[in-house]
Amino acid sequence: MQGDAALTGPARRTGARAVLVEPYLVFWRHRRLLVDTVAHTLRSRFAGSILGLGWLVLGPVILLGLYALLYTVVFQIRPSGLSIEDYIFYIFAGLLPFIAFGQALAGGAASLASDRALLLNRVFPAELIPAREVLAAGAFLVVGGGLVGLFKLAVGGASLAWVLLPVLMLLLAMATMGVVWALALANLVVRDVQQLVSYIVIILLIASPIAYTPDMVPGSLRVLLYANPFAYYVQSFQSVLVLGRLPAPEILAGCLVFALVGFHGMHWVFSLGKRIIADHI
Repeated sequence: MQGDAALTGPARRTGARAVLVEPYLVFWRHRRLLVDTVAHTLRSRFAGSILGLGWLVLGPVILLGLYALLYTVVFQIRPSGLSIEDYIFYIFAGLLPFIAFGQALAGGAASLASDRALLLNRVFPAELIPAREVLAAGAFLVVGGGLVGLFKLAVGGASLAWVLLPVLMLLLAMATMGVVWALALANLVVRDVQQLVSYIVIILLIASPIAYTPDMVPGSLRVLLYANPFAYYVQSFQSVLVLGRLPAPEILAGCLVFALVGFHGMHWVFSLGKRIIADHI
C-alpha cells in the first residue's frame, strides 16, 4: 500500500534503544517540520476570526472571569487557608492543564483518521500527527500560565517555585502524548473512540481536584483521587503557580512516573501498531 514505508520507517529498532531513545530522536530529527505544522494548526484553528491568535490570550482571561464569578459569587466557596483571590487562581491553575489535556485528547484521538494525506506522507512520521495536537493544545497552557504569573506578580506573589513550571509542562505533554497515541490508534480500528473522549474528559473533570482541595475529599474517597493520574498534574500546577511551593514529593514522583511510562511505553506500542495504520487508511 502507498505510504507503508512512511508508516513503518527504517528497519525497526529493537531492545532498550527502541523504548528509551527512539522517541526523542524522532522529535529531534523532525523538529523544524513539527514546529511548522504546530504553527499551521494554531493559525488554522483561529482562521477567519477577527482576533486570530489573540484568542490564546482572551480565552484564558474570559475563563478566569467566569470561574471567578461562579465560585466566589454563586457558590460562595471559601476553602480554609486561601484568600478569595488565591482561590480564584487556584481553580484557574487547575483548569489550565485540564483544558490543554482535553483539547489534546479531542484533536489527537481523531488526528490519524482525519489527516490521511499527512499520514501517507513519507517525510512526516505518523507518531508526530497526534503529537502535533498535543503541542498545539499546550499553547493555551503556556499563555494561561503566563497570565497567572503576571497577576501574581502584580499582587506580590512571585515565587522561586515557578522555575519548575517548564518541567511540569514537559511532563504533562509527555503523559498526554502517551494517552493520545493510544486513543489515535484505537480510533483507527473503532471510530467510536473519538466519541467517547468528551465523556472521558468530563469524568476526569469531576475526579480532579480543580475547584476543591484534596483535604476537602473524605478519607474513604481519597484513594480514588490518587488513582486518577491527571490529579497529580493538577495539584502540581496549583502548588507551584498559586501556593508558591514545590509539590509534595509523592505528587511530583507521580507526575514523573506517568510521564515516562506513558511517553516511552505508548511510543513503543505505537511503533508496533503502525501496521494497524497501514491496514486502516
